[in-house]
Amino acid sequence: MSFFAFDAGAPRALRPLGAKARRSFARNGSLGAFYAALCVACGFDPLKGEEWKVMGLAPYGKTDVELYRTMRAMLRVDGLAVRGNNWKNVAALHAMRRPEGRPAIEWADVAHTGQEVFSDVMSELLTVLHREAPRDRLVLGGGCALNSAYNGQITERTPFREVFVPSAPADDGNAVGAAWLALIEDGGRPARGPLSPYLGSALDPEAIRRVEALGGLRAQRVDDVDDAAAALLADGKIVAVARGRAEYGPRALGNRSILADPRDPDVKERLNARVKFREEFRPFAPSILHAHGDAWFEGYAFTPHMERALRFRPEVRERVPGVVHVDGTGRLQSVRERDNPAYARLIERFHAKTGVPIVLNTSFNVMGKPIVHVVEDAIAVFFSSGIDALLLEDRLFVKGDA
Repeated sequence: MSFFAFDAGAPRALRPLGAKARRSFARNGSLGAFYAALCVACGFDPLKGEEWKVMGLAPYGKTDVELYRTMRAMLRVDGLAVRGNNWKNVAALHAMRRPEGRPAIEWADVAHTGQEVFSDVMSELLTVLHREAPRDRLVLGGGCALNSAYNGQITERTPFREVFVPSAPADDGNAVGAAWLALIEDGGRPARGPLSPYLGSALDPEAIRRVEALGGLRAQRVDDVDDAAAALLADGKIVAVARGRAEYGPRALGNRSILADPRDPDVKERLNARVKFREEFRPFAPSILHAHGDAWFEGYAFTPHMERALRFRPEVRERVPGVVHVDGTGRLQSVRERDNPAYARLIERFHAKTGVPIVLNTSFNVMGKPIVHVVEDAIAVFFSSGIDALLLEDRLFVKGDA
């Protein structure tokens, strides 16, 4: 675990890790190892990145006081370090593992209590960090920075006033860090400002033409594909989107997304039954036009990468039941025209038709499969699932019964 303060644009290490400390996994507590073991305890697989299932399950539970004491004793904040015996902690949590065949909802108290312990330890650690280096702004990296449930609480529970989490804060982000380091060592300077999350693969235009010519697909002839897609959404249809460069990181942010109308109280069940086949306790995310964020969320902050969950304002929750989790929160994505003009335009069209500046957004894939990256995969998921329409770059394909 490393901490840096920026002075005059240059990073200063606050607690450099020595070689001995790095080698001692047993003596240096790890919040990441704790949460991975919690994931196992709840019956999920951290090797498949299923920690977000714990976050989705946790709001259905309550704090188990005895279990909290047991879990909290596993980790101790010591300055800018977390102490604890990782091997012992992992073994203790694995011993609580949900037996195969038992419903996940029965382990909701375990998930809730573990999430509470994680949040309490993080808050204590970040408060110490702020005391060591008083700043208003915090940048988080590492796998624990994907804990959106906690990220939405940081400005309430610590002295930090702003929080930034990149689109790929975990191990996948190391590639960019390594590239920037090499650039600096060669005398270059990385571009200033946040990195775009749209750094992935682009769709092959020739593949789209080939699908149309050989596959018998015919795109709808419309003047405005975003308006047509928004009309389908407003009519209750499920629309998949694949255009522009794919997202860099674990979240679908409008370029490889499946969209639906958040006003529909049954949309979660329809998506799970027809497309996603996910556990019923997992919520779907709201993508909201940034200009409307304050009107819909308490303590709203610009959230471009779905990096935090915030509480919906009570007066608007009934308007978008499809994206309000059981605890009244939503893991939101803030959308601005300058970041993603096409996606912002689609949501604006939906807003004009419905009065709601939000669409339901989930990744363009089915459970257990990667997000689509090539035209052929997009077509395959489109035809093998209950998706009603596919927006493929500037072409809109609609199934006959949609």
